[in-house]
Amino acid sequence: MSSRKPATVPSVKPAHFNGAYRDYTIADIEWVVSQFQVPGPVHVSPFPGRGNINLHTYQVSAGGQEFLLQKVNSDVFTMPYRVMKAMIASIDSQRRSLSNGHAIEGWEPIELVLTHAAEAFLDLTDEHGWSIWRMMVRIGASDSFKSLSQVPNRAAQLEVAEEVGRGLAIYSDLTADIEPSTIENPLPGYRDTGLYYRQLHSVLAESRTYEAAAPWLPTDPILCAATERHFLVACDADEHARRVNDAELAPFLDLARDNEPHAMTLWRGLETGAIRRTLIHGDTKIENFLFCRHSGRVKSLVDLDTIMPFTWLADWGDMVRSLANVAGEREADLSAVRVDTEVYEAVARGFLRTAKQVTDFEVDLMVDAVQIIALELGVRFLADYLRGDTYFQRGPGDPADVNKTRSMVQLSLYQRLLEFGPDARGRLQRLRAASLA
Repeated sequence: MSSRKPATVPSVKPAHFNGAYRDYTIADIEWVVSQFQVPGPVHVSPFPGRGNINLHTYQVSAGGQEFLLQKVNSDVFTMPYRVMKAMIASIDSQRRSLSNGHAIEGWEPIELVLTHAAEAFLDLTDEHGWSIWRMMVRIGASDSFKSLSQVPNRAAQLEVAEEVGRGLAIYSDLTADIEPSTIENPLPGYRDTGLYYRQLHSVLAESRTYEAAAPWLPTDPILCAATERHFLVACDADEHARRVNDAELAPFLDLARDNEPHAMTLWRGLETGAIRRTLIHGDTKIENFLFCRHSGRVKSLVDLDTIMPFTWLADWGDMVRSLANVAGEREADLSAVRVDTEVYEAVARGFLRTAKQVTDFEVDLMVDAVQIIALELGVRFLADYLRGDTYFQRGPGDPADVNKTRSMVQLSLYQRLLEFGPDARGRLQRLRAASLA
């Protein structure tokens, strides 16, 4: 990380704050910028492409360069130091691999800008609620997409889908030298399939106190503290009964419960050692991939907040589940839920042609992984709807049953993925053979 001259902005930290999501002034943000090694003069404005988590994200122009400044949302990431440790490890590993002969044309890892104290982030945690801030060099000449539907034509959509698969393979290979045991999950409980099912069982039993939920609560104190509230019903008894006994939801509830053993396949593989434990990105939706504006080739995987030890199969499964789902997550007409088989195969082609750090046993589970992640997400939406929408909270314009709809869409997608399974397995076997030829 290169050293830069400090910006010429005030050196005294502003003292005023207001609200949980504070309305920082431009002067406040300029003061934060001044703590990093960036050249002056500085121009700051809100970043229009910010996501739903790290709401305080700003674009910064300084000395003819472009940066992104971001406050880690500690209401969501209650262990922000874990977030930053994993992010730094990922960046360092990518750069180390690239310098050691893993030549990937056009690939650009995120670059963190150092503070004047030569730290990779600015720690302003105090009683006023300042938190962890980080500044990144903005990756130039790049495009991103919220969904494949933003790509103008079918041929281009399949090319982008293939590049997404290639991007995951590049990222996974470049970070393969990180020892998973050195990284702690920044979101305890995330991607814990068994935990999600225990939450569902607890909610179905109408647990309203921690004593009532005790049979399902985690024994690990950190995990329990982070997730215990999700085991409790929040809506009143009549509303809970109405939701649990909803005839429309009944077959989906049966589907979720009947397929719990399948949902645990990846976890069983990790426990037996049949599947390698690696670091995963944790949020491989298409909008986190950047593509070169000139060549269309994938050039980076960003949003490194959910890096954790697990199996790359979860990243693969979540990526394909989201890309190949034609209907989206809120489709009321469940007959519209289907698998885009061409997109599925394009993503697989990009991944298998590129990936070096995979085993034959893991490849055999790629079809299951997509199914499992759809099932897992369906269970999460279902449990949240039954307990009263306390995790996937409804937005101002959302209908009261939005999480019911989301659960039925994902569980319908799971069914479609099961039906496509034999065909998908044949396609992946052919792609795997071609990649080894």
